[in-house]
Amino acid sequence: MTASSTTTVVLGKRKTHSEDDKLSIRLESSPPALPIASECDADASYKQPSTSTAHSSRFRRERRFRCSHAGCLKAYSKPSRLAEHERSHTGDRPFTCATCDKSYLRESHLQAHSRTHLPASARPFACGDPTCEKRFWTSQHLRVHSKLHKGENPFKCAEALCDASFLKHHQLREHICSAHAPTGTKPYRCEHAGCDKSFLTNQKLRGHTKTHDDKRYACVHASCLSTSPTYFPTWTALQHHLRTAHPPVCGHPTCNSKTFKSQKGLRAHMRLHDENAVEDLVNDESDADTSLGEPPLKKRRGGHVGRDWVCDVEGCEKDFKSKKALNTHNKVIHLGRRDFVCPHETCKKAFGYKHLLQRHLGTCHGITAKKPAHNEDADAETSSSEDAPAPTNSSRLLDIDEITGKAYVDRARQKLSAPRTLLCPFPDLHGLTNTAEDNAHTDKRCEYVFTRSYDLRRHLRSEHGEEFRKDAVDAWVNHARACKGTPPVDE
Repeated sequence: MTASSTTTVVLGKRKTHSEDDKLSIRLESSPPALPIASECDADASYKQPSTSTAHSSRFRRERRFRCSHAGCLKAYSKPSRLAEHERSHTGDRPFTCATCDKSYLRESHLQAHSRTHLPASARPFACGDPTCEKRFWTSQHLRVHSKLHKGENPFKCAEALCDASFLKHHQLREHICSAHAPTGTKPYRCEHAGCDKSFLTNQKLRGHTKTHDDKRYACVHASCLSTSPTYFPTWTALQHHLRTAHPPVCGHPTCNSKTFKSQKGLRAHMRLHDENAVEDLVNDESDADTSLGEPPLKKRRGGHVGRDWVCDVEGCEKDFKSKKALNTHNKVIHLGRRDFVCPHETCKKAFGYKHLLQRHLGTCHGITAKKPAHNEDADAETSSSEDAPAPTNSSRLLDIDEITGKAYVDRARQKLSAPRTLLCPFPDLHGLTNTAEDNAHTDKRCEYVFTRSYDLRRHLRSEHGEEFRKDAVDAWVNHARACKGTPPVDE
């Protein structure tokens, strides 16, 4: 040892340490030395100190241990360095801290972490100021700290007529935001032309900077890739392009390539196809059972398949195809809620369903729901009907035609001009039954009009005491519409 020797911290070579040495730092008295080549990582980011070009070229040639991972071009001068690098691909972290169980890829990382468990007095680099008792692990941290006592401020403001300077860079950024930028500006500002956004952290700024890359996202749809790639700066712009230019399409042969706004709508639509397929199988089995003498399965609107939402009220066995329908059923039937109220001051009747309110407004107040017009003539008819004042409830009640029923007959005859509207056939039920003796005692013609075979069945049962099968009524309605020139509708 000589008097001119200095004390530096040198990490020990890689070897097995005892339990007592895990949290120790070896201090050696030795002159400052350059890093040893065999101890330095030969990564692309590391530059080996050298004094000649020949030595540098020889060092580069020694990187013969290359990573075998696909897509990785890293090379190292020692197998041990290659093994450390390969752990980044495998996720193996064999070096574990005995104090807090944190694990690391390299032993040097563990050694640096172990310092955090040592007391401050173990730090080898102490501040030379007599009034300061701070200590540091590295000489670099000590040099930065010493500038504080010397009054050195390396980070100077570049704005004109501003002589402010700061010890740390983040202090300079805060100064620029508060003194030389609009109110509310944050430390990390975007430098892209025309962008005045700023952020609290550099990480958020880096994420924002990517939005200025016009080729950040590319459409991978076959129609876009066949010509030239279409790029978008944001994920939202790409999704909007996919919804508008390449909407989801149903591939079922009966749908004629029906499109949807979202994949969620397409998935819900495809479930209908699956349920219809199962429903057809159920109907085929029901027809087979009917041929064997068993009663046919009662048909339900919407089918029997997919009714997974069952009412849990005791004694109620209703089931539904959606949670929304089940909630509506509970509110209306079991809770008695009537949220749809007639707007007329003299009426104020309340209904549980919107369609019941619309039916009430049409039958009692002469107000029908507006339907979109398909041509100019329809627009003219709609506007003229809207300009005419609707009859009030009180005036209709005092009208003699309303009292005698003549007004209903007149409205029914007007509705018969519609292509799908039919007149009740009673008492002439030849198309529904083979015998006419039951109704031979009456000659009064029924003036009831309808558009659905379901309404006709209910009307015949309640008003005339006649009960018919659904298929018989459907067949009569389709035949009547065919004679009227209207194509049959599957109800």
